Amino acid sequence: MFKKLLLFASVVLMIAMISCKGDDGAVGPAGPAGAQGPAGPAGPAGQDGEDGTGGGSGSIIAFMGELETDTAGNAIVGDTAFFADFTAEQIASVEKGAFQVFIKDDGAYFPLPGFVLFADEAISYGYYYVVDGLGLYFPIFRTSQATKKKRTFEEIRILVIPAANLRLNPNVNWNNYDEAVAALGLTEANVKKVKSSKILKKFQKK
Repeated sequence: MFKKLLLFASVVLMIAMISCKGDDGAVGPAGPAGAQGPAGPAGPAGQDGEDGTGGGSGSIIAFMGELETDTAGNAIVGDTAFFADFTAEQIASVEKGAFQVFIKDDGAYFPLPGFVLFADEAISYGYYYVVDGLGLYFPIFRTSQATKKKRTFEEIRILVIPAANLRLNPNVNWNNYDEAVAALGLTEANVKKVKSSKILKKFQKK
């Protein structure tokens, strides 16, 4: 009988110990950091971005010094090997882009098509361009009346503006020489000299 009571008391005591839960103790201090694991493999390289700055993607200033028109007031600027130093990618970008012609007189650049202000009168000119193999030509023709048709242009500058530059600079006033050059990031180091020749007369507008 005593053994039964002792066994019963032991069971009751065990149940009481299990059912009574005390407060959790304080969290112990953190242990020292483990050794760093090996680095994971490098991710794939991202794609190159488009170059919208000047000199990139084929942007350039085509330049010719003093040029005299014929007696009708027309002239032509061109180079038989203009695209000789261009990559195929640059040529494709140029063909999808645009050109802006400026005539300089008395220190100011006048965009074409439009009027050029000479000392005695204003004369309007237009232009078109011809791509012939590696050659690029710009016939310039008078589009308004003129008291004096034969003129001498102080300079002619042509901005070659590839498609990428047009797309990345939608708010630029391309008729403003200084603004256009600044947007393209061009300097005198980007100037490509071109020439005018009698052999280019076949492109002259009749």
